[in-house]
Amino acid sequence: MAVTPDGTAPLDRPGRRGGVRLLLLVPLLLLVALSAWAVATPVGGSPDENYHLASIWCGAGERPGLCESASGGAGERVPWATIASQCYAFHPEVAATCQVKALGADPNRLVTTQHVNSVAHYYSPLYYAVLSPFASADVGASVIAIRIVNSLLFVVIVSVLFWVLPARRRPLLVVSLAVTVVPWGVFLIASVNPSGWAVLAGGTVWLAVLGFLESAGWRRVVLGVLAVVTAVMGAGARSDMAVYAVIGMVAAVFLAMRGGGGRRFWVSVILPVVLSLVCFVLFLTAQQVGVWQNGVAPGSGGTARHGWSLLLHNLLNVPTLIVGSLGTSSLGWNDVTIPPVVWVGTLFVFAAAVFTGLATMSWRKALVVGATVIALVSLPLYLLQRSLTEVGGLVHPRYLLPLLIMFVGFVLFPIGTRWVRVTPLQAWLVVAVLSAANAVSLYSNIRRYTLGGAPGVSLSGPGSWWWGSGVPQPSIVFAGGIIAFTAALALLTHHLLTTQRAVPDSVRRGSGVPVASV
Repeated sequence: MAVTPDGTAPLDRPGRRGGVRLLLLVPLLLLVALSAWAVATPVGGSPDENYHLASIWCGAGERPGLCESASGGAGERVPWATIASQCYAFHPEVAATCQVKALGADPNRLVTTQHVNSVAHYYSPLYYAVLSPFASADVGASVIAIRIVNSLLFVVIVSVLFWVLPARRRPLLVVSLAVTVVPWGVFLIASVNPSGWAVLAGGTVWLAVLGFLESAGWRRVVLGVLAVVTAVMGAGARSDMAVYAVIGMVAAVFLAMRGGGGRRFWVSVILPVVLSLVCFVLFLTAQQVGVWQNGVAPGSGGTARHGWSLLLHNLLNVPTLIVGSLGTSSLGWNDVTIPPVVWVGTLFVFAAAVFTGLATMSWRKALVVGATVIALVSLPLYLLQRSLTEVGGLVHPRYLLPLLIMFVGFVLFPIGTRWVRVTPLQAWLVVAVLSAANAVSLYSNIRRYTLGGAPGVSLSGPGSWWWGSGVPQPSIVFAGGIIAFTAALALLTHHLLTTQRAVPDSVRRGSGVPVASV
C-alpha cells in the first residue's frame, strides 16, 4: 500500500473510508462530554469565578444593566449574581442551594466591586473582551453559554488541528491531551476560567508550529493560522501561558530542525519568532508580570520558613503541583474531593505514556524533555521562593497543566523510524482507565453541588440544587457525559490502532516514512 510523503495512508479501502466517516462523530461526542461538565458546576464554581465573571461582564466597557462605572471611580457596578454566587466555596458540605438565600430576591441588582479586571488588571483584557458579548441580565444562562462556547472552541480547534497535521503527528495531539486532561483539564475547558484557554493552547500551539515547519501547501497555511490563534488565545488568557507558549514554540523549532535546517526552514522560523514577541507583549499587558518580578507580599500565604529551608521544603513537595491536575488536587475552590481511584488511574496512564516515550531518544529530544522538566520544577519554585510561600499557597497545579501537556508530547515525540508500538490490550486498558476516571470525577463534581455532604449515592433528591427547566436532570447529564467521553476516546483509539496496522513493518522500518502510532 502506498504511503504519501506526509505519512498519510490514502483512503483506498471501503472499510478505511467508513472508519474515517465514523471518526467524524468524535467532535460531536467531545462537545457533549464537555457540555456535561459545563452544567455540572453552578455559577461561581470554578476558582476565582467571581473575578472572572465580573471581568467578562465588563469586558466590553460600560453597558447599562451589565457593567456601569461606580461614582467617584470606586470600581465597577455589576450584577450581584456574578460576584456572590460562590456561597458554597470552601464548604464541601454546603450544596449550591445556598444561592437562593445568598442572592436574595433580586440577584441582578447592580453592586460595586473593585475585584474586576478593568480595575485590577491582573490578566490581559483579551479573554474577557472576546467573551463579553455572551454576558446578559440572565447570569445563569450566560454562564452556561460561555462554558459551552469555550468547549466548542476547544473541540473545533483540536479537530481542525487533528485533520491538518501530518498523520505521523496526530498521535502526539491525541495522547498528550488524553492522558493529562482528566479531571482538571476537562473541568477548566468547560468553565469560564481563563485557564481553560491555557489548557487548549498548551496542547496545540507547539504542534501547530511543528506541523507548520514540516508541511507544505494548504496544510502549512492552515497550521500557521492555528499557531497564531492558539498562541494569542493562550497568552491572552494567562501570563504564565505566554511563557509556556514560547517554550513550546522553541521546542517545536528545535525538534523540527534537521541537519542544521535550510533556507526554507529558517524563513519559516520567522512565524514562531513573531508569535513569541506577541506573547511577550500580551504578557506585559497583565499585572501578573509583577508577581514574576517581585513575588507577592509575605503576608499573602507566607511562611515562617525562609532561605534554604524554604527551598528544600518546596523542592521536596513540588511534585504535588506538577501532577495535581491529574486528580490529587480537589476540583472547584479546592472543595470537590476526588476519590483516590481517579488519581491512581490517571497517574498510572501518565507514567505509562512517559515511559513509552522514553524508549526512543536522541540528544535533541533529550534536551527538550530535560528543559521542560527544569521549567516544571523551577518556575513554581521561583515564584514560591520570591513570595516566601510554601507549596500549597500561591501556585496551584492548574497553572502548570499546559506545560505538563507539552511535556507528554515532547516525551512521545518519535525519533526517525524508531517507533514504539503498543498492543490493542494496552491501548484499550488506557481507554478503560481514563473513562472510569472521567466518570468518577464527573459524578463527584455533580453530587458535591446538588446535595453537598448528604449521604447516599443519588445525584439528586428533595431540595437538591439544579439549573432551571432548560437543562436535563443530573442523572441524564451524567450518563450522557460519560458515554460521550468514552465513545470519543474509543473511536480515536480504534483509528490510531488501525492506522498503526495499516503500514507494513517493511515500510515502517526501511522507508524512513513515519506513520501514526500510539
